[in-house]
Amino acid sequence: MTLEWSAAALADLDRFAVFLHERHPELAKIVATEIRDRARVLAEHPLIGRPIEGRPEFRELVLDVLNARYVFRYATDGHRLVMLRVFHSRELRP
Repeated sequence: MTLEWSAAALADLDRFAVFLHERHPELAKIVATEIRDRARVLAEHPLIGRPIEGRPEFRELVLDVLNARYVFRYATDGHRLVMLRVFHSRELRP
């Protein structure tokens, strides 16, 4: 299955990079790589995430990335998976 990243999801990755670079510069690149690796797993197994209430076309899954939890929100049509957003579990999110 093809994996695509929305502009909002890419902005989320940039936000994490800035945050980590300011506090733990050595982790910024490692975390970004780990998040991308986890997204590839979702592309291989797109139905492991739960449907989002009121938006059944969207799914979400919480995954551990280097001892932190990240929420992956995505949509799939059977041929491609589009990563919509990625949030750190401690973030406020819509």
